[in-house]
Amino acid sequence: MFWDIIMELVKGIGRFFLNPLLYVAIIFSILIGYRRVKGERKSFNIRIFWGWSDFILMFKEGWLLGLVISIISIVVGLVVPIQFIVLSAAVGVLCLLTFYYHLASAAYPLGIAFIMMWYTYITDSSWRFLNWDVTSASMHIGMLVTIPCMIGLLLIAEGYLIAKKAFKIASPKILKTERGLPSAVYLAKRLWLLPIFFVLPGGAIQELVPYWPQFTLGSDSFSLILVPIIIGFQQRSRKMLPVHFYPQLGKTVQLLGALVLIEAIIAYFFPVMGIAAVCVAIVGRALISIIYSISERHGGYAVTPQDSGVMVVGVLPDSPAEAMGIQVGECIRKVNGVPVKTEEELYEALQVNAAHCRLEVLDQDGEVRLRQHVIYRHDHFRIGLLVVR
Repeated sequence: MFWDIIMELVKGIGRFFLNPLLYVAIIFSILIGYRRVKGERKSFNIRIFWGWSDFILMFKEGWLLGLVISIISIVVGLVVPIQFIVLSAAVGVLCLLTFYYHLASAAYPLGIAFIMMWYTYITDSSWRFLNWDVTSASMHIGMLVTIPCMIGLLLIAEGYLIAKKAFKIASPKILKTERGLPSAVYLAKRLWLLPIFFVLPGGAIQELVPYWPQFTLGSDSFSLILVPIIIGFQQRSRKMLPVHFYPQLGKTVQLLGALVLIEAIIAYFFPVMGIAAVCVAIVGRALISIIYSISERHGGYAVTPQDSGVMVVGVLPDSPAEAMGIQVGECIRKVNGVPVKTEEELYEALQVNAAHCRLEVLDQDGEVRLRQHVIYRHDHFRIGLLVVR
């Protein structure tokens, strides 16, 4: 019995590497990094973040959330049919192929797959996708609870990732305003991989734990499959700094996820709420993207030239500027005691003392800070500062 369960787990993990969505996401994460570096070199003649950062962070930042959701899925017993996983993976691939990465939000692939299966169920029809038969028997009333629950959990995870991770490698780009002033726009394009165990009908696990799962599809046994869930995100910020904009957007997505999850729980008693929960997830996520995009397209720029000094657009990793705690959106007023207002004046003032740098910085709260750092021979000649030119 024990070895049967171990074999179920091993098989479930092995199926993870058979999912084409995993390899499509890997290709697109590499492409995102390549295009980001290309844009940074065009604007600043230097890359800000390593080109492979997007690929590495896709795996690094999502695995823990995937583990948490997997535990919830297994403990509660959120059973889904294999047809749902196949359809959601196919829709996920199509969403990535559009190059609009926000379409890879968990609400869209899982929600669309659910609607396709629900339509098949209510019309009592059948059709074939690749080697899988999708029939009305593939759907069950319990899916009105399990799938909305999973979508709600994934939206909460998506909001957390946007709030905590999206701003870290948001790439700046210098554009001209309507008045002809150079100003910064920030673009975050991210993919996150969440490896999640899904519960499927059939297998050896229920023989050891007879009470589990709580939601069934008319089967007496269940198995596990490890599925690569890809969460995509793409959003510009200009009116607000990335460190403020993306956390605000992420919290809104988390609230949406909580609402969907509550509706999914209510669907246990009133199944029709499950359909409402999926619709709320799809429409709500689209509205969040649209509303935040429109709000950032109007108004001024957070990073634009100032008479009081030189505005910081970006800070290179592992540079003296990062060691001094210089933040994007701050204004450098003096360098080594010399007032500066342009990039050229900043560079000239740095040469006053090539071994030691002292900065007078006006932070985002309007408070003056003094920062200093020893400059070494291998350090960037502009101490890692990217400014509005």
